[in-house]
Amino acid sequence: MNKTKILIPVLIVMLIATCAPPRDKQAQLARLEVQREALTAQIEQLMAEIAQEGGEAPPEALAYVRGIEVRPALFQHFIQAQGTVESDNNILIPARSNGVVKKIHVRQGDSVRQGQLLAELDGAILESGIAELKHGLELATTIYERQDRLWKKNIGSELDYLTAKNNKEGLERKLETLQEQFKLTKVRAPINGTVDDVLIKEGEMAAAGFGTIRIVQLSRLKLKAPLSENYISRVKKGDTVQVRIPVVAREMELKIDAVSQVIDPNNRTFQIEIRIPAREKALKPNMLAVITINDYSNPEAITVPQNAVQETGSEYFLFVAEEQDGGWIARRRTVTPGKNYADRLEIREGLSAGELVVTFGFQNLADGQPVSIQQEE
Repeated sequence: MNKTKILIPVLIVMLIATCAPPRDKQAQLARLEVQREALTAQIEQLMAEIAQEGGEAPPEALAYVRGIEVRPALFQHFIQAQGTVESDNNILIPARSNGVVKKIHVRQGDSVRQGQLLAELDGAILESGIAELKHGLELATTIYERQDRLWKKNIGSELDYLTAKNNKEGLERKLETLQEQFKLTKVRAPINGTVDDVLIKEGEMAAAGFGTIRIVQLSRLKLKAPLSENYISRVKKGDTVQVRIPVVAREMELKIDAVSQVIDPNNRTFQIEIRIPAREKALKPNMLAVITINDYSNPEAITVPQNAVQETGSEYFLFVAEEQDGGWIARRRTVTPGKNYADRLEIREGLSAGELVVTFGFQNLADGQPVSIQQEE
């Protein structure tokens, strides 16, 4: 019997195995790989036996593939994160006393100076008390001055002198207290900046401790962004980053100014902070930013297209084309992958510079199969 006929049932078995309904795809792929290697060995053995018996071995199928020659080149890995523009001085000024809002002197968007009066609460009762105390203090001062002159001339009693002095000083302290309380009805700017929001209205009641007007200092802006804790050892202060603000179509190259060393237990992230130069006038608080960080570089990396590497269980492999007897054959090569970015995968072990890696048509290749390769740049 012609031994080439033995191949027919073997191929039928392989076809049945490949058409079986998938259960565990990884396990099925592993079984098929084993079957393929076994079939390849059987085919080679039968071809050798046929050749020894003087028969003509059937020609092996020629696969048409494309490939690239790998060369060492710079490979960089980047982290992308989304951050928010914030202001170091973003202050919500609270009311310092209870009272009805009498007058608001600024509007949203106004530039203000430190100490500028922004709003007033109704302080009529305090003003009336201050006026009354001033009149009383004038009389007490006159009485004290007269008693003081008499006392210096040894006229009158010491008790009258001390009483007049005590009355005067007591009224001075009360007046000072009322004047300080009256100051609390004034809302003033604690810093130079811009009015970002006015949260009160004239005629409404303002409560002590609650916000009235928000002041933002746009000359001291920064970016804050959360990063996964996996990157905490790969990002450091001083690293250069690319920052893009989509809403204003602005791109900048800046440096990281601070890296938090505390992990947020709620989302397993840490914060980075980037100062924004004062010249960036178009940026405003709460704008979104895309931050790109170069966390890994290899100037002499061997890389391949990511889809050229196949995975079987824990094994990663690809096919290279080797020249043999004036033609080309495919060789399966186990490799150790490194980092990947965009469509490139770094190969740390298993591949050398100058080799031809099959990048198209590798899906059905077998180790040792003849190929016709078209080399790409």
